[in-house]
Amino acid sequence: MIGHSLAALGLSEAEEATYRALLAIPDCEVASLARTLNAPDRAIRDTIHSLIGRGLAKHVTDDVFAAVAPDSALIDLLSDRLEELRSGYVAFGELEQVYRDAQTRNGAMPGSETVRGAEALRSRVNQLQGQARQRVCKLVRPPLLTDDSTHAGCDDAVKRGVEFQLIYERSMLEDPAIMRHVRQAAELGKRIRFAATLPVKVMIVDERVALISESVQHPVALITEHPSLVQLSLGLFEQVWPTAVPATGEDTPGTIVDKDGLPDPDDRLLLSLLLAGLTDQAIAVRLGVGLRTVQRRVRDLMDAAGVDTRIQLGWQASRKGWVT
Repeated sequence: MIGHSLAALGLSEAEEATYRALLAIPDCEVASLARTLNAPDRAIRDTIHSLIGRGLAKHVTDDVFAAVAPDSALIDLLSDRLEELRSGYVAFGELEQVYRDAQTRNGAMPGSETVRGAEALRSRVNQLQGQARQRVCKLVRPPLLTDDSTHAGCDDAVKRGVEFQLIYERSMLEDPAIMRHVRQAAELGKRIRFAATLPVKVMIVDERVALISESVQHPVALITEHPSLVQLSLGLFEQVWPTAVPATGEDTPGTIVDKDGLPDPDDRLLLSLLLAGLTDQAIAVRLGVGLRTVQRRVRDLMDAAGVDTRIQLGWQASRKGWVT
């Protein structure tokens, strides 16, 4: 369709197409319009009558119609729509006050609410991720309540350009399904790190809302926009982030080795698990390979780094930018 859409003024696609055609073809018959728009005569006639009702078209004769000039018809429509929006905004303010009054009467902190149950929590996580515009930070510890729909919503946010920073508690790496998810998330560009332990589950969206949850048998979370609680949650995340072990080196320009014999993504993940304190056997299970394969790859990495011990490998991997 040529030009900007008039849907914001309440016109359907058929109404807009017909109005544009009437503007381009003055004093037009229904049959001619039907041929131009490749639509049935009856549908065109019904649409024209709808436009007449909106003040956008007029009869010239019983069978000939013309458009009303945009500077008259559309300005009137726009004025009506602006008045509707103004009324809606006033109503929004009234409803918001009713909601906040009810929350206060129930003892809730202004801008905060409690959500109970796994399904309810997954739904709210999906909503928050769908609203994200800049950055989502998460502290992730067991039990994991998210599912495929939550992961899909997270992936959609990444495709919109939202930055994700995730810190997983190391004990979660014992689950092969979670490890597969971690690898897929890293491949999508999410920044992932591992920490030995995490005190609480947290999700912070755009530094404006936080979801705080305990790891208990019956899932319950606090969702808050209270500035102090959001900043407290963000401060906790930013305290843990620098000391957590990166999952794949986080691919910053000039730090990840490519064709010159430097580690590929699988080896970078192996290094991250090694630095996180997992045994060779545990790493083999997480990566879905044999113990000998892990030991051989560690030996190859030590040779590539020019070191003799795993402690030296960790230091050289950090220095060379294989992990950060």
